Amino acid sequence: MEKLPFNLDVPLKLAREKLRSIAPSTIAQNKKVTWDEATKEFSCPFLNLVYRITYPDGKVYGEEEIDPRVTVLFLHYLTSPGSSLTGQWITFKELPGGALYSTPFYYRAVFPLIRAFTPHLDSLVSAGASLGGTKGHIGHASVILYPFPLVPVYLSLWAGDEEVPPGGTILFDASVPEHLSTEDCAVLAEYLVRRLKLAYGQKL
Repeated sequence: MEKLPFNLDVPLKLAREKLRSIAPSTIAQNKKVTWDEATKEFSCPFLNLVYRITYPDGKVYGEEEIDPRVTVLFLHYLTSPGSSLTGQWITFKELPGGALYSTPFYYRAVFPLIRAFTPHLDSLVSAGASLGGTKGHIGHASVILYPFPLVPVYLSLWAGDEEVPPGGTILFDASVPEHLSTEDCAVLAEYLVRRLKLAYGQKL
């Protein structure tokens, strides 16, 4: 029996039920993942690793242990209707209901990013590269991470000066509501910042 912190037993059960209701071929085509008929598993890139998701029971596993909250994100991603990117970046505030939770999102994800990396801006790019990310061009330092094939996340920082404090932002492709819920995006962003800090060698 899986031990699920964060009260994830119900959302995980619902996500697995939804997974079973969708044909594997449809999921593979829509979500840019690979389906192996012989093993009954999907292969899904996640940052610099590839995880496997069993079908129909929806177990997620790979080389590294996965955060239970991210297991739910995997299943939500696979079972969502989206199948493309727009190439346009939007803020969390622009997500459905995001304006109501923009302040908690700032303190959950953006502020920890600023605090960890503005003293050493180049470390954001190097930490991101170690997670399979690419260098961005917004702000004084930025990186684009790829937690899921169709969910890129853009993390940017500004150094600030004597008059303006350091700042930062986390952006999503405008298609992200078709792939993850707004709360999923908050969980994902917080997780990505934690992974960047670990890659940089900082304690959580």
